[in-house]
Amino acid sequence: MAESPSQAAGTKTSGVNRSRRLRRSAPVGALAALALVLSLPGRADANVLQLLPQNADGLEQTFSPAYDYDGDGCYATAAIGADGTINPGLKLGGDVNGHCHDYAQLANANTYSREKCNNGWCAVMYASYFEKDQATYGPAAIGHTHDWEHVVVWINTNEVQYVSVSQHTGYQVAARSSVRFDGTHPKIVYHKDGLSTHDFRFANSNDEPPENVTGGWFYPRLVGWNGYPAGFRDKLMSADFGAATIKIRDSDFAYALAHSMPSGIPFDPNA
Repeated sequence: MAESPSQAAGTKTSGVNRSRRLRRSAPVGALAALALVLSLPGRADANVLQLLPQNADGLEQTFSPAYDYDGDGCYATAAIGADGTINPGLKLGGDVNGHCHDYAQLANANTYSREKCNNGWCAVMYASYFEKDQATYGPAAIGHTHDWEHVVVWINTNEVQYVSVSQHTGYQVAARSSVRFDGTHPKIVYHKDGLSTHDFRFANSNDEPPENVTGGWFYPRLVGWNGYPAGFRDKLMSADFGAATIKIRDSDFAYALAHSMPSGIPFDPNA
């Protein structure tokens, strides 16, 4: 079943205590997820990597998105496995959600985060990985292997003021009054954008209850910028995902923040 915010993002205690508690509980959750994965039928046509344990700081955990995933697309999953393997993704073909919308993927999902703070504002970017982004059915399907989508949470006075979601080549920005929350966590849905490929959108009243297999808002295990095993972060950030790019890497982070930030705030993406 889906993890509650208290399990995956901590209760409203100090960031230090929250981080310590989550780091202690992460191996248990990872083993439980792995046991569920191993109980599922094997599939030779998809590689399900074991997720990394949760390890992120208090700010990143407090405001991590609560996700749902529409049925006509993939579930988020691990981009790098616990053994250091980079996810090879899935070739296009068959159904738009073919071989990537199984509980095995979701049970092994990670979200990857990075933060930057200045001038009274903090931006936390959350990156989600999907094994393919397919728009049409069949052997001549339109789309690409691998998909990275991103959420940016903009925090001032310890409260989310804006949220940005990636939509193809740009971002949609919304003030907190237009965003639905699960506690401190913005509710975000991965969906197919009409006849086009997939991206993130803000949840609305029609998204209750969530339609993913757990029946609840889902919190993938969060890996912060300083939360990777030795060497794993560099390996992930330098991996070739084709048409998809992870925006938290050094070469893209400031640019992505500049193009996703709300207008009129004093945040400096290049600081």
